[in-house]
Amino acid sequence: MYSSVRGRVRRVASAKFSKRRGEVSTSHRQTPGEMADDEVGSIDELRYLEQFEHLILSISGRLVNLDSKELDREITAALQAIGAFAQVDRSYVFQFSADGRHFTNTHEWCAAGVEPMIDRLQDAPAEKFGWALRHFLDGEELYVQDVAAMPPEAADVMEELSAQGIRSMFNVPLICDQKVIGFVGFDALRARKEWNRKHRNLLKVVGEIIAGAIQRERATAALSRQLVLEQLIAEISTRFINVPILQLEEEISEAIMRIGQFTGVDRSYVFRISADGRRMDNTHEWCAEGIDSHVARLQGLQVDEFGYSLKRLSKGEVFHVPDVSALPSEARHERIEFESEGIRTLVNVPIMARQHIIGFLGFDAVRAPKRWAEEDIRLLKLVGEIFANALDRKAVEQRLQDSLEDKNILLREIHHRVKNNLQVVNSLLYLQEHAVRGRMDDTTLDAFQQSRARIHAMAAIHDRLYRSSSFTSIDFEAYLSALIPELLRSYSVSKQIAVEISARGVELGIDAAIPCALIINELFTNSLKHAFPSGGPGRIQVQMRRVASDRIELLVVDDGVGFGDHPGLDAPKTLGLRLVVDLALQLDGTASRDKGQGARVRVDFARTA
Repeated sequence: MYSSVRGRVRRVASAKFSKRRGEVSTSHRQTPGEMADDEVGSIDELRYLEQFEHLILSISGRLVNLDSKELDREITAALQAIGAFAQVDRSYVFQFSADGRHFTNTHEWCAAGVEPMIDRLQDAPAEKFGWALRHFLDGEELYVQDVAAMPPEAADVMEELSAQGIRSMFNVPLICDQKVIGFVGFDALRARKEWNRKHRNLLKVVGEIIAGAIQRERATAALSRQLVLEQLIAEISTRFINVPILQLEEEISEAIMRIGQFTGVDRSYVFRISADGRRMDNTHEWCAEGIDSHVARLQGLQVDEFGYSLKRLSKGEVFHVPDVSALPSEARHERIEFESEGIRTLVNVPIMARQHIIGFLGFDAVRAPKRWAEEDIRLLKLVGEIFANALDRKAVEQRLQDSLEDKNILLREIHHRVKNNLQVVNSLLYLQEHAVRGRMDDTTLDAFQQSRARIHAMAAIHDRLYRSSSFTSIDFEAYLSALIPELLRSYSVSKQIAVEISARGVELGIDAAIPCALIINELFTNSLKHAFPSGGPGRIQVQMRRVASDRIELLVVDDGVGFGDHPGLDAPKTLGLRLVVDLALQLDGTASRDKGQGARVRVDFARTA
């Protein structure tokens, strides 16, 4: 960036003069500010421009790779340096609000004896200064040589400038990612001041430098904020895994308060839908200071009246309304309700349990519209899933208390709860993987992916038991038919890899099913990752059969490159192969390597283990 600024400054400041040195008039030495745009440069002007160039390059160097904590101080220092050099009375930076309706004086320098205006110009309405803002929004500079001579359509702006004692002014828009985020300005109060084209171009470079520094700081702040939000949601998820049911409602209230405060919304809440799907109640609400509560009023609402939003939520979609006033006619009832609560922007996230909506989580912006990043909305959806698991567990436990004699319900819900908890752990690992991506090597990231695959293999066992009519055994052919495609998708395997599964008639109890599932996961993923390094076609076979009334034989075979010089199972060096050997012992069995093309691993174990 520093070199690009240097090139930009030199192009502006080193323009050749059209007259030779001997032709410069000496009868009246003009100051740089007095020269018109088409006037011939002088030796003094050239020296001035060179000094200006060095000053701007110095400022650029200080603002490059600056710590965000030092940015405000350095911008103010830059305004002071430029203001003093250009002999103006006041220099400043204004930044627009997210919706562009207000702007705030964020940085200011004033010459000695000049009254500061920064406290007076906070959150000013943009519409009052429309004439000036139109220039900025079009990416144009605004040069007012004589405030008293401003056009009639600029009456409001002229009134404000006159009230501040401004006689001349030059403003440059701050542009980040092709969007105007504010402007930097220079005021003359004691006397009118003229800026020629070269000076104005150099000041425009100053605007570019400050805009770039603000852009980098915003990007860094956004990334840091995203990581903190991920950590907050991971912490909430951890608390919800084993929260006692009697404390669940309190935990929900605490969670929506923390998320609401962090995201800067004005209101966060939870609605629950009745079992018959006809009514909904506002069960939890948090409001920022000064925001009215509506929880007492929003009870027993008819679901049919909110069909526009609930139709989307029922499909598992997020209902995001950036501007309530722009809702279509078919959302008339929602719009009336939202406007009665003063809502300007909202996000509703579905709370789904067993593929049915049981409620939704909401976040309202009342004081001003709010922009939501897609990544933030994705994380809020994860919060909805956390709430769904907890509320579903509460409903299940309530049903279990009413029918403790029904063993099947008890066992099914235990497996469902274990599966849900494993899925939450999987989600936590995903958040951690996402947070460190780009800062860790492929080996570490691969370890995250393998851990998630192992957890998924165990969760799938409990899911099969939950869905099965029998809790004593699992049909392993059906289990593998569901697990293997998930592994293929997870590792983005080429369609050229053919997979054969054979486990007809093999059923295992849970004590044997989980270790066996983990062994298959390790061997199958090992083939996916290492058997076909060139990406060519290949085949992987997973076979299970009963070799005796109490023995099972598992064979995982691929026709890839094989183990090569690797000792394989005889002296396993990788965690995956050590797990295979240890899990086989846990099954009262053995794991061995067969001879032949590719990798061939055989595990023989006790069926009743």
